[in-house]
Amino acid sequence: MFSTLNRNLKYLFILNTAFGFSVQLISPLFPLFLAGLGATAAENAWVISLGGLAATSLMLPAGVFLDRIGRRVLLISSAVVNMVTIFMMSNANTWQEVLPLYMVYSATGALFMPARMAMITANSTQDNRASVFGIMNTSWPMAGVVSTLISGYLIETTGWKQVFLVGAAINAVSILPALRIERQEPMTDSTGGGFREIFNPDIAPVLLTFFVYGILMTTAMGGMNLIIPLFLKSRFALTASQIALFFTAQNLLSLVTQIPSGKIAERFGMKRTVLTLIVMIPFLFASWHFVSDWRLMLVLNSLAFGLWSMTWPATLTLLSSSVPDELVGAAFGVNITGNRLGFTLGPLITSYFYINYFQTAPFLVSGAICLLAVMFAFRLKDIVKEPSG
Repeated sequence: MFSTLNRNLKYLFILNTAFGFSVQLISPLFPLFLAGLGATAAENAWVISLGGLAATSLMLPAGVFLDRIGRRVLLISSAVVNMVTIFMMSNANTWQEVLPLYMVYSATGALFMPARMAMITANSTQDNRASVFGIMNTSWPMAGVVSTLISGYLIETTGWKQVFLVGAAINAVSILPALRIERQEPMTDSTGGGFREIFNPDIAPVLLTFFVYGILMTTAMGGMNLIIPLFLKSRFALTASQIALFFTAQNLLSLVTQIPSGKIAERFGMKRTVLTLIVMIPFLFASWHFVSDWRLMLVLNSLAFGLWSMTWPATLTLLSSSVPDELVGAAFGVNITGNRLGFTLGPLITSYFYINYFQTAPFLVSGAICLLAVMFAFRLKDIVKEPSG
């Protein structure tokens, strides 16, 4: 499986696994940490959404200028900044102290994700890109399967301080494989006005389609991720370890499906794969309103996130194939900006319905938003670049 990866991708895989372990040690159960510091559901949503806004504001600049700055530099910088902010959060005593630190912590993704995607694109061919994305995408759920369980255990036995310290230590270790990644020349000319070129009439409609689709999907997913811990603790009085199972199951299903999903996309077509996989997600989310057993909710949630994760290789390959090589970094920046904007809006929207209506209202709303995303996905086109020369 890993024989198709070159040296840079192998070290990137190790780096991404470590980085993902650190992030998922903290992020899934983070609403419980804020609640423990006295934050209400609305304040919880504002902290997470402002963190998402900080990341969103940096996504496009990072994507446009990543080749000029250097992918390797951005990857290392993100690990260092993440390590420092996680360590500082371990000493926070109020949610107000956490807010600025969480904004910096979230913004590190703006450095990491576009650089990671551009490096995968630069080290793969158009024929095998979906499969390579599928292999590389296993690093994140692989880390999440273990990290969320460890997080739940540490929270119950030693408290959140140890969770943060372990996360900071893992981030420090992740710098080592990042240093082993070789420097690479930018793909074509990245300094010739990448930001202006994304408004080209041939490029802008394509990027807008991915942008809006990404906003809708991640608004639904981000809203669910905020409400799930609060809902499960309030409705069923589940422990941190039991709540962690929901995120562990998400990652486990994503782990076993990433590589097959890349191969499926290459065989059956990118757009067809995306549409086939996401069509059931709205109904899986909405079904939470009618279910009273948290174990069944665990299954439904895992299926929904598993189906979504299976679309990643196809979506990323379709995006990278839709723009010239010199605009790949900018395209990923636009795409991730939309994703981060959705993760910013989702918690605000679902927390509003959670507080002002009834506890299962956020799941119905997320299902409706996801249904709109399915309808919008029909606008995606299988655009393939013309061969050069």
